[in-house]
Amino acid sequence: MPGLGRRFQPGQSGNKAGRPRQDKTITELARAYGPRAIEVLAELMNDPKASASARAIAADRILDRAYGKAAQAVGVTVGATRPIADYSDAELSAIIAAAQPAPLEAAREDEQLPPDPKKVN
Repeated sequence: MPGLGRRFQPGQSGNKAGRPRQDKTITELARAYGPRAIEVLAELMNDPKASASARAIAADRILDRAYGKAAQAVGVTVGATRPIADYSDAELSAIIAAAQPAPLEAAREDEQLPPDPKKVN
């Protein structure tokens, strides 16, 4: 027998089917328009009255969806490296000093704003 204020026995669910599914997710809605979006892009790509940049963008988007985005090449140049133990104390100090942010200059008195009268006592 259920306890006071309970409609179900312990261990029983009042909603065995679970939470009701919402109509459609945003992704499902967007996918429903996918084929038409490709058609529109293709029409734009083939439209001689469209600007060259619009046609190129449409072609690029179609290719991205068909083959995926092109791999991005990243170039990194690394100078000669050597173990940290090979650096002198002076070299390490110079590296640390170069990495420190520059100290903020104290504002000159003529550049300081007057105190806000609303915030004074």
